[in-house]
Amino acid sequence: MAKNKYNISVVGQSNTGKSTLINYLNGKYITTESKKTQTTRINLNNMIQIKNLIVNITDTPGISLNHKDLLSSSMKNAYIKTLESIDLLILMTEISNKDFNYEESILKLNSISNTKVFVVINKIDLCENYRSDEARVHESFLEKHNYQNFFISLKSKYGIDKLINAIENTLLHKKPLRDEDIISDDDMRLSIQEMIRGVIVNKTHSELPYDSAVHIERIEIKKKITEIKANIYVNKENQKKIIIGKKGEFIKQIGTESRILLEDLYQKKFFIELKVIVKENWKNNYLLLKEIGYID
Repeated sequence: MAKNKYNISVVGQSNTGKSTLINYLNGKYITTESKKTQTTRINLNNMIQIKNLIVNITDTPGISLNHKDLLSSSMKNAYIKTLESIDLLILMTEISNKDFNYEESILKLNSISNTKVFVVINKIDLCENYRSDEARVHESFLEKHNYQNFFISLKSKYGIDKLINAIENTLLHKKPLRDEDIISDDDMRLSIQEMIRGVIVNKTHSELPYDSAVHIERIEIKKKITEIKANIYVNKENQKKIIIGKKGEFIKQIGTESRILLEDLYQKKFFIELKVIVKENWKNNYLLLKEIGYID
């Protein structure tokens, strides 16, 4: 008899450690990590095993509650769609956070579905005594909502075993809301797009703002190699110059690092061809956002 499959959604503001946690649980590079805002723009689904559980874990977008462009709206809608089928919501924040407006908004959206919630406070390694000072602010928020909570450090691995045990104990003896795979055939393409974009964001640091997108124009899976042709969209000509770099060296580095990550994940050879295209105001271009996969 097949094991039940559970759905877990990980959500939180940018740079709280969502992707790092998922990467740790999976043991592979499956989501983009960065200190830039909103690195993950779509729901990325990954079927993994956590102890005795088979889990589809969803890395949700860094949802913007203030931006009004079409891209931000689609990211919020992508999160809301997951609520109807998730068995556990992991809401991540970090120890230096003092404003919980974002978290309150997420919990308000979640209240409709009445999903089980874990609140995870990451980066306690940055606080000498996390049971005082910064933690008091969190404890006030936690007491208000009375959710099960975990103080962890993904950097030092403190508290992660306790969190993993709680996930297993919470889900193991309950029936999944939706005992079926929710990973679409298109998720490989979407995941690869986000991985390549994560490399771009990490390598450009503060030079390139949150204005790039990656779209795989063609993906051909052969017996010994997978060939990918992808376009990188930016808003301005000077951003294109940054990504290409002097004599095309920078875009070669992006391609090489992306290829290494993909070959490690899929355990096969990849060939990646990248092209940079300037498209002003692409965040409000419905057809392009739909083609990339940010809009259904």
